[in-house]
Amino acid sequence: MIASMFRWGVLLGIIGFVGGFVGPVIFTPDANQGPLLGLLITGPLGLVIGLVAGFVISLRPSRRRF
Repeated sequence: MIASMFRWGVLLGIIGFVGGFVGPVIFTPDANQGPLLGLLITGPLGLVIGLVAGFVISLRPSRRRF
């Protein structure tokens, strides 16, 4: 369960960080504080959402058949 939580947390945290860091640089290159969005808001928010998503996914029963 912990591994699933951290896997999803890291995955969504990286996606949020890259989106928040690169997005403002592409869309508003004149804004000098654009990359702070990814560093301070979308990266940590993606991590928290990923941890919650990993927890919820790990609680669901698996459907594996042998």
